[in-house]
Amino acid sequence: MDDRSIRKRKLTDDATGLSVQSVTPTPATTLSGSGHGVGTPSSKRKQLAGTDSNRVPALPNNTAKEESEPMSTAEEILHNFQKEAIWRQMQEYKREYSRAQEQIAQLNEKQIDYEAHLSTVDLYWNKLLQDLKMIMSRVNIDFDFKDLVLHDGTSFASFLLNGPADDTQHREIKDLTLESLRPAVEARAEYTKEIVLTLIQLIDNWSAQRDSFWTSLKDKDPAAKESAIVQTLTAEHNKITALYRKGQANVDHLQAQCHGFTDQVLRLKSELEMAKKRLETANESLDESTDKIRRIEKNVDREKSAIVAAVTSGEIFGENYSGSPDAATPSAGPMDSKAEVHDASRDELLQYRDMAVNRLAELVDLKAQRIQLKTELDQLKLQLNHIPDERVQDSQLVKSILTQMQYARNDAERYRNEAMKLKTDLEDLHLSRRKFMESLESEEKSRREALEEELKKLEGDISRLRDSRDRFQQMYEARCTKDDYEMQQNQEIRKIANTRKDRITTLATDIQRLQIMLAANTGDKDAFGFYLTGSHDKSFLDDLKNKLKAAEEHIRGLSMELEASKEAASQLQEIEEVILSEKRLKAQVEELTTKLNSLERLVGSSAEDPVKALTATIKSKEEAIQVLEMKVQAHETVQAPLLNELHTVATAWGQLEEATSRKVIELAQKEDMIIKLLSDKNRQESKCNLLIRAKDASANMTAVMKRQSDMQLDQIRKLEDREKNLNIQLATLEREQLLLSSSVAIHKSKLVEYTQQNASFKDKYARQEERLAELQAMLKERTEAYENEAHTRRRLLEETDGMKRKLDEQAKVEASSGENSEAAKQAARYLKLLKCPACDVNFKSHVILRCMHVFCKNCMDNQMEYRQRKCPTCRENFGAKDVKEIYL
Repeated sequence: MDDRSIRKRKLTDDATGLSVQSVTPTPATTLSGSGHGVGTPSSKRKQLAGTDSNRVPALPNNTAKEESEPMSTAEEILHNFQKEAIWRQMQEYKREYSRAQEQIAQLNEKQIDYEAHLSTVDLYWNKLLQDLKMIMSRVNIDFDFKDLVLHDGTSFASFLLNGPADDTQHREIKDLTLESLRPAVEARAEYTKEIVLTLIQLIDNWSAQRDSFWTSLKDKDPAAKESAIVQTLTAEHNKITALYRKGQANVDHLQAQCHGFTDQVLRLKSELEMAKKRLETANESLDESTDKIRRIEKNVDREKSAIVAAVTSGEIFGENYSGSPDAATPSAGPMDSKAEVHDASRDELLQYRDMAVNRLAELVDLKAQRIQLKTELDQLKLQLNHIPDERVQDSQLVKSILTQMQYARNDAERYRNEAMKLKTDLEDLHLSRRKFMESLESEEKSRREALEEELKKLEGDISRLRDSRDRFQQMYEARCTKDDYEMQQNQEIRKIANTRKDRITTLATDIQRLQIMLAANTGDKDAFGFYLTGSHDKSFLDDLKNKLKAAEEHIRGLSMELEASKEAASQLQEIEEVILSEKRLKAQVEELTTKLNSLERLVGSSAEDPVKALTATIKSKEEAIQVLEMKVQAHETVQAPLLNELHTVATAWGQLEEATSRKVIELAQKEDMIIKLLSDKNRQESKCNLLIRAKDASANMTAVMKRQSDMQLDQIRKLEDREKNLNIQLATLEREQLLLSSSVAIHKSKLVEYTQQNASFKDKYARQEERLAELQAMLKERTEAYENEAHTRRRLLEETDGMKRKLDEQAKVEASSGENSEAAKQAARYLKLLKCPACDVNFKSHVILRCMHVFCKNCMDNQMEYRQRKCPTCRENFGAKDVKEIYL
């Protein structure tokens, strides 16, 4: 608010400065500087300014002349003010959006909590229904379970959790808060637990009494006591049925009252929820009225602004717009009428502001009253959950039930004494029966022990025979598996020997092939023919060795000859030196050589040069030596790997032969062992046959013993059937007594419970009636206040519509009065900037955030009706969330 007031103050100061400067013409530089100083926004405002400046020329109704005219300082001020207003409104929309998102998140969390609590209520409710059904089914009381569920077969809590959405009453019940629902559910759960515990205690007491009664009854003679016991039990049964009928009538009456009270409570809860909804609507109307007050305050501030007043009256652009001081003075009559209208509108706005302040005070009072009502409601909920015990004890029904309980206790004491007498007689009968059963059990035990000893001996012999048979069978199977394994090993060894043999043959063929290739490379025809025939005798190796030695001796001789040739070559070198030293005599020698050459051509030369002959022999010997060295190297390289391969193959062949011979010997030993085991197997089979015959004899013996034991078991079974018949008779009598005792206990507990519930429901009913009267009175007051507030709201809306119409008429009057003046044209031009570019009738009130173009509400509503929404100016698509309201 401080920033806005500062900006407005600056704008008013600039506007007053401009109005003063309009009397005396000032240079354009000062005006442009002042306008620039006023309109320096932040980075976000610069973006808005850029988009708005691009938007203004795109108006459909602007002419080419107006677009070509330069923008003055007042126009820049107005544009900057408009941009700042749009930016402030956008910031306000952002804050409202963040607050709305927070409220939505809080509401979602609350909804999850409510659903979780309602699910727990549904769980406890279903458990209570199951417990009640089980108790009622065990106690044989006519009870309609349809009262515990709704018409569609579901429980009340399940209906709250998954109820239909179209029923308003069910929706109001579904909106019950945790504070009003959970304490009541927990109280009812605790109350039902107490009822169940009391029932269990009563059942335990009656079971103890029943045991003592029947133990005393069994000690006496049943034939002598049967008639007296039956008479007493029938009399007691008649009394109990009479009491049950009386109690059932009281229970039906209390149950009807209980249903009436629950209906009233639900109705009151629904009325409370309706009152809450009305309060919410009142709060919404309060928010709407506060928004309207804020708008009215903005309008008042805008009316107070000197710039807006100057723009509407045409005072800013009166003298300097056309450039001539003569055409700048408008007529005085229209200006005075405009000032009067402006003062009247300002007075009305001040009146509306006072009325808004008064309404705000009244809304604050309503909010305080609402808070007080909430506190009172919480106190009443606490009082409703905690009922004092004094009221319950002072009720008349509780006192009558206490007297009936005293009578019932006296009757119970009398019946307890009679049961003790019967208990002693029943104990004597038990002792005699126990002695007879012990004698029977001792005889049966002795017979069973004798039979079990004989069976144990037979089973020991059978187990011993089975062990020996299993042992021999395991030995035979182990031998068979071992022989199979050895046979597999022998087969694998044979396979390995065969593969080795094949490998040796392939290696021999490779060696022969290499030898043939070696002979071919050396050019030895004899060796080639020898290897081709395929002889592999040792003499061939000896011949090779001899030839190798001869070759080595030949190499030595050649080396000696080589040394001699080297000495001859040294002599030739000395001759060359002499020739070189005699170069000085070349001229003379050339003549002689030419003559000698001519003579040699004519005559010829039969003499041999010894030096040339020696050099030729040396070269031939060297070539032979190189060939021999290459052959020797080839032989050496081939000889060593061949010898190694032959050695390894010979050793592998020897090892394989040794392994095969050893395996053959072991195979013969294994075959002998198999023959021995087969003979052992035949002997063991004969023994097994003898053992099987012995086993058959023992089986016959066990069958005989089993027949004897079956006969004894039949006798025992007859005695047990007799005992079962006696136990059945005893159980029937016990069930009869249990039914009678449980029905008495349940009727008494129900009587106590319903009396307590009656007292509690009466108190609750009285309190609810009082609270209902108070709430009805309060609701009446609130409805009257709400109607008054709605009436005043409608009056305010009508007054605002009247003010709008007055302002439109005033604008039309101003437009008609200033048609011929240049200031009126300027005012119309700037008024056109504030109007919607689409319809050119209404003022701009809504902005599209995607492109920042501003239009009126009617045009935006027309665009929102279409599915493909596009901006009328730039034709850019936008959504419903991109449209926000602004205030200019």
